[in-house]
Amino acid sequence: MTQDLKRIIGMRVRARRVALNLTQEQVAEAIARTVETVSNLERGKAFPSLGMLEQIGRLLDLPLASLFENTETTAAISPWRAEMRARLLALADGLADCDLEIAVRQVEVLADKRERRN
Repeated sequence: MTQDLKRIIGMRVRARRVALNLTQEQVAEAIARTVETVSNLERGKAFPSLGMLEQIGRLLDLPLASLFENTETTAAISPWRAEMRARLLALADGLADCDLEIAVRQVEVLADKRERRN
């Protein structure tokens, strides 16, 4: 579970960083760490301290609780699917309410088409 948790947290941090158009260098500089440290975190190779997670959370406007939500469910799906879900959520968090509504409707149309094919 520890390896899965590291991977999931890293994936969620990366998805949010990318959604905000920040580089690893920018994050590293803002939290006074090396780029290698940020890279290792995002790849699930290192488990950050709570202090570091708090700094990253503030920088990325990412509540700490969101890094740990549904980790059991996420660990049970493929890494690719987990990353796509993390990216989708990170993008949704950055949308204005009216744009979020449009995005939800688009996803609903995709899901409806998928159901009809099955």
